Amino acid sequence: MIQIPRGGIRLGIALQSVAMLVLFVAANVLSFENYWRGDFSRSQKFALSAQTRRILREFSEAKPLNITIISSPTMFGPAAQILGDVQGLLAEIQFSGRERVVIESVDPTRNLTRMRELQGKFKLANADNLIVLEYGGCSRTLNIARMADFDMGPVAQGEPPRLLAFRGEQALVGEMIALVNPDARAVYFLQGHGEPTEGIALFADSLRMQNARVEGLSLASSDAIPADAAALVVVSPKFDIEVREAAVIGAWLRQRGRLLVLLDPDAKTPRLSEVLAASGIVPRDDRVLRTVRLPLATGILRDVTGGILPTTEFTRRLAGTTVLFPGATQSLALDTALAKKETLQLRPLIEAAEEFWGERDYAPNRPGGVRYDDGKDAGQPLPIAAQSDRGGVEDDRVEVQTSKLIVVGSAQFAYDASATPQGIDFLVAAVNSLIDRGRLTGVAAKSVAHFALNLTDAQLGRIALFSMVLLPGLSALAGIVVWWARRS
Repeated sequence: MIQIPRGGIRLGIALQSVAMLVLFVAANVLSFENYWRGDFSRSQKFALSAQTRRILREFSEAKPLNITIISSPTMFGPAAQILGDVQGLLAEIQFSGRERVVIESVDPTRNLTRMRELQGKFKLANADNLIVLEYGGCSRTLNIARMADFDMGPVAQGEPPRLLAFRGEQALVGEMIALVNPDARAVYFLQGHGEPTEGIALFADSLRMQNARVEGLSLASSDAIPADAAALVVVSPKFDIEVREAAVIGAWLRQRGRLLVLLDPDAKTPRLSEVLAASGIVPRDDRVLRTVRLPLATGILRDVTGGILPTTEFTRRLAGTTVLFPGATQSLALDTALAKKETLQLRPLIEAAEEFWGERDYAPNRPGGVRYDDGKDAGQPLPIAAQSDRGGVEDDRVEVQTSKLIVVGSAQFAYDASATPQGIDFLVAAVNSLIDRGRLTGVAAKSVAHFALNLTDAQLGRIALFSMVLLPGLSALAGIVVWWARRS
């Protein structure tokens, strides 16, 4: 038997120890530089939206965004309930922004010197529960209590307000956009033709969150679109525009105007359709639908599922997203002959899912049922949203001062009762694209809603039985089985 010298054994153990230490250090260094973070929570509370990450890239490392949170854990009020959420959100922003973001926390009850400096610099009247954002010599102040929705009803009974939804990321993104684009762009909503004055608050509030100034516009007593109008939005007009209004909107659109139109398929608006057709987008007189097989009959599905296409800068960031269009939806035709004649860039933005078609004979109770008629009905591909750029370039990443028109063959998806996060994302991104903020588009931040489970006494009893009796009983039974197997 060969005897290995003890010195060789010691050397081998030393080399193995050094190798393990090198591997340990290398693994830690590599994992520190290369890692992946994921948020597996139900509400995605700790994950930043694509738009937030994109806006953070607008700031430079040489001139970072400075965020100062002024708050004390000893203070009372609604803001105290969300202080932890705000600090967690700022930590995620710091991680995503890296050197582009500098965050400072100031307790006004302990750091009086720093507090006086901030009050003098930013002219702060309130001394607590504030977030101050500073960039490029400009500053914005945000009250922490505005970053959430509260139910103040319990206050009357001496209880603290109840938190309904946390909107911290939405509020911060709005302030960041205001710093990157200090001028609030005016977005006018056309009125006077049966357009909704209520019911689209979610759409309008989402635009305000993007630092847009939302106002109504009536052309009944005006012969021109306001000079400060960055975009005009027409939502579901029930009645047609007047000849004079059509001339005003058409001339403005040709002179670098920006227009978003959400059509009401059930309304007869030939003059509005003529304005849209002059830019190469022709609303078809049809209804987008499909048939579904039921146990005893064939049903008609009129709620359309549309897929966003990566044809423009803002839709590329939403590509693969599906939008539900409830109610009536009409398809759009793109006039390619006119596009060649007048230098128009026509692009479909959303197409209906493969099973849908544009039915020409959409009258209810049609004899013989509904079926696709080749050569008569509009088949696939079936655009239900499209964009027209007059005098633009094919690569829309190059910002050129051209007229832009976006048309959607439905408006119901913009109403509060039918709105979905995907639909609002598309609408907000479309308006941002019209007002030359396409680089800031993307999936926008969503509010985190809080909810409570209302369980009956019987349900609570079953939960208690399961957790206090069944689970321990099963564990005990498994132990007995193992003990019996070993004993025998």
